[in-house]
Amino acid sequence: MQSKKYNCLIVDDEPIARKIIENYISKSDILQIAGQAKNAYEALDHLRKENHIDIVFLDINLPSLSGLSMIKVLQSNPQIVFTTAYSEYAVQSYELNATDYLLKPFSIERFTIAVFKCINNIEKRIINRSNAPLINNETPFYIKSDGKNFPVLISNILFCEAMKNYTKVFLSNGKRLMPLIPLSKFEAELADLTDNFVKIHRSFIISKLHITAIKANTILVNEHELPIGNQYKEYFLKNIGMM
Repeated sequence: MQSKKYNCLIVDDEPIARKIIENYISKSDILQIAGQAKNAYEALDHLRKENHIDIVFLDINLPSLSGLSMIKVLQSNPQIVFTTAYSEYAVQSYELNATDYLLKPFSIERFTIAVFKCINNIEKRIINRSNAPLINNETPFYIKSDGKNFPVLISNILFCEAMKNYTKVFLSNGKRLMPLIPLSKFEAELADLTDNFVKIHRSFIISKLHITAIKANTILVNEHELPIGNQYKEYFLKNIGMM
């Protein structure tokens, strides 16, 4: 029986660095190269296309737009493995929910460890989604804020805002919760439960259930007016069926 192959995108401005990762991928029976990019803009364009990307091997020091900045505007949610010669970005990378952080030059053994971390995360997400019929908008899940766990109905979440290492969760009853979790990670947790949330800006994800109006560059979510980022506008409009 043929094993599943995971699609990989290599993003690095150095040809030698891309070649090393390409070589490592070629030695694996479960990985395949879906594309390569020399900068973040090429990578984002590739990720917008139809083909599904499971793992992105991403350099940090890219021309024009860094790998760290690229993650903040990503509209999809692949596994991210940073590949860099600089150790000082490690903490920031994990705050952005990266799966692993490889310091150049890295061995094929270390590369393989990162790959299997990604695969484990992908498989966990598949398992969570397979349980989706048990989870609906009226099913509570728990959000930890101020040292307490609060049961929250998915349907009661209006939108979420990035607040450095925290996420500010706005509820329909006027309450605000502040879990100690970055927005990217909280977004991934919501995505495992429902498809009702969509990212409209690097700092905001909203519930499609609570959209009250859409303007040229802003969205009304109940009485809250939120900005639409230029990088997210097309994706958002397609997601809600307006394109």
